[in-house]
Amino acid sequence: MSTYPLADDLFRMAHHRLHGRPLLHPRALSHGLAAALLAELLYPQRIAVRRGLVVVGATVAPPDDLVHGILAQIRAAPTPQPVKTWVGLLSETAVRQVATRLARAGHVRREVTRRRLVGRGERWVPTDMNTAGWPAVRLATALRARRRLHVTDQGLAALTWACGLDRHILNGAPPHAYDDLRILVNHGWPPIVDLARQTRAALGRTVAAHRG
Repeated sequence: MSTYPLADDLFRMAHHRLHGRPLLHPRALSHGLAAALLAELLYPQRIAVRRGLVVVGATVAPPDDLVHGILAQIRAAPTPQPVKTWVGLLSETAVRQVATRLARAGHVRREVTRRRLVGRGERWVPTDMNTAGWPAVRLATALRARRRLHVTDQGLAALTWACGLDRHILNGAPPHAYDDLRILVNHGWPPIVDLARQTRAALGRTVAAHRG
């Protein structure tokens, strides 16, 4: 089980543990992290998913500023909105927000990069490769060994499938690891299953093209 927020672990898994290079298409990364931020509100029941809509749950404010702000956005909506609407909206800032949270905790540092044609960019480089690599090792080892995952790691695994990250963490794994992951996606906790499926559907061809 991780001691870090779910979106932080997904961010780690979606970037190279040494130099921070993204492993996913930008759209897959942003949507995956947006879904992970919603999952951070789902598990403590600050929100719920009912018939594909995100609704406000417990009124206790989250201790984390990032998800606190997201919950405030959800509460401010005049009517409950579909999961895919929130995933799409949050994806616009999810990468920078999660990276900033990690940077403030000292887990990554921002490096400005220069590339031909596209000009300046940025990369978030891990400050400790063992911490950065741990979520992928933890999930891959458990799925390969057919060990039961903690409930939050089940959600993390489902979201790796949703954004196409599973092919990286299970590269070279036996077929049963992929089968067990699919079981998690099909028969896991319903709100997370719904979140993962709708995120995957929103990405559609992006995930398929990246796999190719």
